[in-house]
Amino acid sequence: MTLKEYIIKRGEYPLAKELGVSPDTVKSWRYGNREPRPRQAKKLILMTGYAMTWEDIYGPIEENALSTES
Repeated sequence: MTLKEYIIKRGEYPLAKELGVSPDTVKSWRYGNREPRPRQAKKLILMTGYAMTWEDIYGPIEENALSTES
């Protein structure tokens, strides 16, 4: 399950409240403008009972490792 799919399933406002972030932050994750911080990513993985993985949140490890962007 991708982060976008999970946000759609849970809803932006309920998820934001549970994570202690603003709904705008969750929207920015949903639309790919920002990524969750590692602590938030860990909470998301636990919330899904490990149905979501690190790669579901940040993308394939190989893709990120080979990127030339900082």
